[in-house]
Amino acid sequence: MSVRINLGKWGSVFAVPSCVVDEHLKIAGASQLKVLLFLLKNSDKSYTYKEIGDALTLHESDVKDCVEFWVEREVLTKAENGLAPGKASEKSTAEDKQAFDVKKKTVVTRPVKPDVITTAQIINTDDNLKALLAEVEVSLSKPLSSGGTSVIVMLYDTCGLPAEVIVMLVNYCVSIGKTDMRTIERLGVKWADDGVDTIEAADNKIAAAKRSSENWSRIKYVFGLNNAGSPTAKQLDYADVWIGEWHFSDEMLRFAYEANVDNTGKMSFPYINKVLKRWHDAGAVTLDDVKKLDNKQDKKSEKKTSKKSSYDLEELMKIK
Repeated sequence: MSVRINLGKWGSVFAVPSCVVDEHLKIAGASQLKVLLFLLKNSDKSYTYKEIGDALTLHESDVKDCVEFWVEREVLTKAENGLAPGKASEKSTAEDKQAFDVKKKTVVTRPVKPDVITTAQIINTDDNLKALLAEVEVSLSKPLSSGGTSVIVMLYDTCGLPAEVIVMLVNYCVSIGKTDMRTIERLGVKWADDGVDTIEAADNKIAAAKRSSENWSRIKYVFGLNNAGSPTAKQLDYADVWIGEWHFSDEMLRFAYEANVDNTGKMSFPYINKVLKRWHDAGAVTLDDVKKLDNKQDKKSEKKTSKKSSYDLEELMKIK
């Protein structure tokens, strides 16, 4: 006699690691859970980010972010042929779970935009959000696409930015000619990470951004970098320190730039920073101060050369 249990729909069940429910259910978004469930259900198949996105009505970049979410939490791990179970899925002792909790708190993950259905559900339950979306469209002078709408909803609902702060953010982006949603999303997430949650904090953030832009424009002019592209974050930091903190004049900046080119034959912000820091530490604020500093170092130097400067070429050339 044979025995068979007809499980119906339960005959096609698949396993979900318990840590997903125990540790991550309260922080994972709808898109992140959908991507994980899709991967677990189709573990024997191979899909591209775009194919997964098409199946779940998500953009492929959002699918990638969702995968990174689970990789960072060690639910999944990247393997040679795709993905594999991560360490978190295998941990079972109380000591291991405590260690994982500590690590989890230090991980910063990029927020994920809600899908079309979730976006509509959130909008339908919040009149303030509806008003915000209408105001954003006025600021941008164009209707929001579904993707643009999800960005604003994410900044408002997931990142927790107040509506008035989001409006200030959008208006600032319009003022600098950056009205693409990628820029608005990137800056919005950065503001949320920095705790910009009041009008005053937003004002300060915008003022700091404008000062940074002005400092970089001045550096471009002094160094003759008119055809340079967008600055890196590090280059903006250098400009803010040289001008905003150390208060060097255009003349001193140019002199440091020429020292860099004469001694290295190429543009090097770290080299220029080393020169300016040495002058700043020595209190040299004019070219005469630099000459006095050179003379003082010449007297102390055991090896005198015909040309000596306040920047040690041998030491500075170690900078890469």
